[in-house]
Amino acid sequence: MTIDKILKNLGNTFLNLDRGFAFGPQGKLLRRSLEDLWFQSNIIKPFYNVFLTSTDKVSETLENLKTLGIEEKPLGIAIIEESKNSWNTEILNAYPKLNSHRTGKVTIITNANEGKELYHKTQRERKIWWRKLSREPSRFKFTDSKKISKNKNTTEITVNFEFGSIVIETITHQQDIKKLNNQIELNSNVHIIEHKTSLDWGSFALLCDAYDPESPEKPSQLKLNPKLSPYKVGFHLPFTCEESSDMSEKKRRFMLYLNNLLRSKGIETIFTTSLKGIKSFQVPLIITVNDTSLQNGIIQVWNQLTTLAESVHITELPKYILSRCN
Repeated sequence: MTIDKILKNLGNTFLNLDRGFAFGPQGKLLRRSLEDLWFQSNIIKPFYNVFLTSTDKVSETLENLKTLGIEEKPLGIAIIEESKNSWNTEILNAYPKLNSHRTGKVTIITNANEGKELYHKTQRERKIWWRKLSREPSRFKFTDSKKISKNKNTTEITVNFEFGSIVIETITHQQDIKKLNNQIELNSNVHIIEHKTSLDWGSFALLCDAYDPESPEKPSQLKLNPKLSPYKVGFHLPFTCEESSDMSEKKRRFMLYLNNLLRSKGIETIFTTSLKGIKSFQVPLIITVNDTSLQNGIIQVWNQLTTLAESVHITELPKYILSRCN
């Protein structure tokens, strides 16, 4: 399966590479989900302090932290920015406009006696993190460690496909550092662990990973991790000629109430009367109601990945959805 075939079947609502990383409405939400997950994992959750800054403010940030007495190591500095560093040069030959991509980078300053252990720990954590988002975790692998200089080693996390491999992250270890980026003086010789993720290449790789090839028996679809799905829930209100307009209106209002309830909890939803439309948005969970739902408050939640439906009471709906999508 080629890149062109995958992107053509998914449609421009996800991604078009002819103009660079041109994400469509669903693709933008997917990348936003990936960036949010990256932010939580690498800035909020680490056992050491991580501070968000920008490339031109690193020195100022470290000076401010020093002034505040925050120098305990490990200490992380995070930057989210557009990068023009060349990644995946083989694919760039076919899509030359992919010369810029959004990256998330964390630079960890640590004591020399902890450097190697933290480097290997970071490698394991980063690979596990990617694999948890994948449909086929075995695609995600490390490359052999490369010695860049006497005191610097680097490795990459790649995703392997029929059309080739995609580099999505680099992890670097530098020993006995006196200056950060050859500019910022450090108090003593320390170790630097830096991991840099391409959020654009990562989104592209996860789309290819989730793609289920088209077959005569089953239309092509994405098997995205629900955490990444642009929309978590689809509300389907089927129209039947036999149903009275009064009953149809009651169902519509009931589903709009449920839709607004989930949105108030921060859950992305989409509402439509077309089942085809719902499926095309690749939502993991589809909600339908019937006549008795208006009486007992029990609705049907259909999982597109497992093709199984469960009965859920509306009072348990937000909790149920969050448990399936988070």
